[in-house]
Amino acid sequence: MENKTQVLLAGCFYMYPMRLTKYDVKLTKQGITFNELPQKKNVLKTQKSIHFGDVVGCRCKKGKSEKDPSAYFSIFSYQFKGKSKRKRSKYEHSFGLCDFQNFEDNLKVCQKWRNVIVCLSRNIVVNINEVEFCTLPPSPTVLVLINPRSGPGKAQQIFESTVKPMLDEADIVYKILITEYAGHASDVVKTLKLEDYSGLVIVSGDGLIYEVINGLMSRKDWAKAIKFPIGCLPGGSGNAMCCSINYLAGEPMDPDMALHSSFILIKHRILPIDLVLLQTPTDQIYSFLSVAWGIIADIDYESEKLRSIGSTRFVLYTIMRIIKLRTYRARISFLPVSDQKLKENGKSSKSVKFARPRRYTIFSNDSNQEALNSVYEVGCVGKFKSLDEGDLRIRSQSMPANMSGYMTRGEKPKNSLTSKSDNKLSEENEDEKEDEDSGHHSGDEALNGEVENGLVDFNLNLTTDEVFEDSVDETISTISDSTDPVPSPLLSPLDKDVPNTWTTVEDDFVTALAIYLPYLGPENLVSPDSKLNDGCIHLMLVRKGVSKNDLMKIFLDFTTGEHINSPACEVIKCLAFRIVPLTEKGNIMVDGERIDYGPIQGQILPGLARIMAIQ
Repeated sequence: MENKTQVLLAGCFYMYPMRLTKYDVKLTKQGITFNELPQKKNVLKTQKSIHFGDVVGCRCKKGKSEKDPSAYFSIFSYQFKGKSKRKRSKYEHSFGLCDFQNFEDNLKVCQKWRNVIVCLSRNIVVNINEVEFCTLPPSPTVLVLINPRSGPGKAQQIFESTVKPMLDEADIVYKILITEYAGHASDVVKTLKLEDYSGLVIVSGDGLIYEVINGLMSRKDWAKAIKFPIGCLPGGSGNAMCCSINYLAGEPMDPDMALHSSFILIKHRILPIDLVLLQTPTDQIYSFLSVAWGIIADIDYESEKLRSIGSTRFVLYTIMRIIKLRTYRARISFLPVSDQKLKENGKSSKSVKFARPRRYTIFSNDSNQEALNSVYEVGCVGKFKSLDEGDLRIRSQSMPANMSGYMTRGEKPKNSLTSKSDNKLSEENEDEKEDEDSGHHSGDEALNGEVENGLVDFNLNLTTDEVFEDSVDETISTISDSTDPVPSPLLSPLDKDVPNTWTTVEDDFVTALAIYLPYLGPENLVSPDSKLNDGCIHLMLVRKGVSKNDLMKIFLDFTTGEHINSPACEVIKCLAFRIVPLTEKGNIMVDGERIDYGPIQGQILPGLARIMAIQ
């Protein structure tokens, strides 16, 4: 069994720039502990610690004086301050060494410490016999797309003030591209040489993510391109993807969402994320978030004129649309994942409980993370079956040890930007007790799910006779390096009836929402049961007849997810759905983007894309 408390390195350092005070410093696989050496006998000093789950980077430096032979290594960590765990604060601890008369010999010792610290903070295993030969892992290189006009127009400012310093501390090499027009991001990824980068980081709202995903899916090599890792940082007014990633990682969203999202980006694993293939009478598109129709779509689209005020626009238009309530008629069909039924007469007999991720988690270090192996089960009305082979399945294996923590491909671009940190030393951190609750999420575990140069084989085999009570003729062939269109065996043509394994209801509705991430926007925990890769669509329906007071309560309960207990709110987990509006005018929004009004249907593509996240 691995001994995480075994001391790998030990030494005596001063805390820069206070050279008169010496510290006894010990390094284990979990972190660094240090305590001030007492100048008098029998005087105990409080031991302090830095956990590698909170560390984003480490850098060696030289003293300011040319005649000073001392060297030191600075550790950059973001730790929760106080017991509330409401916000991470930055700490820079600089340990100095002046044991030798020349700088080179002092630097050599500091570099050894730095190499081990960086490896362990990226969850690369370092054993006691490997310390002397430990080398730095290669720095990842990412392309950063910034939309300066997203939401309130602060994306570039957010990057410069918060994200850029943290990327520099983590030694992540980046190239910045500012989008100049609608569709620019899509045009970029259609021709991007993916092998030149470790991933793509988007600083914007959800609109740019939508562009990037559909741009990748329009490539001839879409089956490989869609596995290119995407990282998301909040720069818009909605930021549903960032909210969902933070929520599932147990990280706070307030008061500084950009800082916590950047922390997740640096400490990320590469995880599969579900997409949904959508078909309209004229187009086929790919969605990562939701399809909204009715009042939710109206609020999203009609509030566009107030983008400059950020997420407040959604609050104002929610109140307005409830006061002037509209209803719409539609025929809605879906293929549920199990024996689920719509509520009878709009009444529910019991509350629905959902597994809420623990928030504000202290990350723990676990280098022995087992390989991710998610098998999605497919069912039908009245029957829930598990398949042994094929099916909607993700197969994955652990990354090699030398690739843990990041995916690195290609060489650094010539015009990549880097900068030196000029941050001053912070106050020494409080000695907080590590919480070892087994329910914690691990923030610095080894990457899972990436094989063959960072590409995971996506196996989408459907044995229809085993899945459906009424067999369907279509099958999905294995997807690997395919250049053929994405198969959609669960969907009939829009001008044909849905299969008889589906459930259909025609009624007057206030809204219908198909969602596959927890958050629809800030403070809108619309689907608390959703995961990044749970392999299903959560279809929420609210019918005509709900009172305005009850509807207002549903929207207010979005903040906690308790709206799913409302008798007026129906939620069905499904694999596919179809919405056919029977009211002439209205809005349909896909991932916050308005599309032509009319029939729309979609099916889940489980784990098809890749996201930088922690779950």
